[in-house]
Amino acid sequence: MSRTVLHYTGSDDDRGGVMSVLGALAGAGEFECVLGVNPGFTQRRTPSLAAMEFPRIDGEMIGAKTFWRARAVARVARRWLAEDHTRIFHAHSRAGLVTALWLARAGERRVVASVHCYGRQRWFYRWAARQLEGRLYWLSPAMKRYYGVTAGEAWEQCIPGCLPAIAEILAQRKRDPARLRLGGVGALVEWKGWHLIPEALAKLPAKIRARVRFDHIGGAGGDAESQRYAARLRARTGELGLAESVTWRGEQVSSANFLREIDCLVVASDHEPFSIAVLEALAAGVPVLAADTGGAQDLIERERSGWFFRSGDSEALAEAIARLAEDLAWARIAVGPETVQPFTAPVIAARWESVYATP
Repeated sequence: MSRTVLHYTGSDDDRGGVMSVLGALAGAGEFECVLGVNPGFTQRRTPSLAAMEFPRIDGEMIGAKTFWRARAVARVARRWLAEDHTRIFHAHSRAGLVTALWLARAGERRVVASVHCYGRQRWFYRWAARQLEGRLYWLSPAMKRYYGVTAGEAWEQCIPGCLPAIAEILAQRKRDPARLRLGGVGALVEWKGWHLIPEALAKLPAKIRARVRFDHIGGAGGDAESQRYAARLRARTGELGLAESVTWRGEQVSSANFLREIDCLVVASDHEPFSIAVLEALAAGVPVLAADTGGAQDLIERERSGWFFRSGDSEALAEAIARLAEDLAWARIAVGPETVQPFTAPVIAARWESVYATP
């Protein structure tokens, strides 16, 4: 049976890791994928995906307004589901989760929800999981623990993000033991913690700092808050005298070429849900230095594929960078493709197909 899955996000554009995952799932060919989006949705990725517009909503907000707007989204989704019994509604955002709850309340069983965030109201997500009766999935065991879900085995009720394929770029990388090249990938938003990196570099002894550089790819969002944050990052970089060793390159079409340049990826976010950038780095043979919270805990094996530092602590990050620069740990590590094989699109798409096939 060929299914059509409506992956609902309520997004205005295709930025972000969730869209990378949905593109990978579509490419696996296990089922047909349609994006559920806001009117005027902009796609810049290729290949583009089929998209269906719904009543406008703030996809990553939960509040009284979200509940009423999600009810209107659910009405449209119900009509879409009624047209074909092989169709599935899969929510991938906060507003999508609320929409899924409205659909479940109306008696619709062809509903699935993925939680892609660490929300503040943890009770709400536990309650939503009960309402959806086993149709809500977390990204990793770390996320389950955060929400206080302790039942079952570690990965039970967890389905992570995925990559389209394992990158074949490790052999093309050139390493210079005299210089540690750190990289960052992701949107310039405050919760990503990018400000910790220049602060950490500034704390390094001058001799070590001279051997380290950090480059970042990713742009600011369209909202005023992220634009202000990006401006503060650049200003602070200059204030700390790091203009020669820190570069904010802006948005890039792909991270593939960037991963050929760096020795270690830095993930500074506090409670990063499940970083696709980490998967891409590991697939390219690049180790990762990550904050010790969030999904990185379930992806990185200490000393085998990366290292951790205390989340939110620039001093701890500086100490970790200094260790990498001094003892060349990054040059000795070898990340094999088996590390990310369980997180490739064919594997994850098959798991989702099994979920969709269960009424």
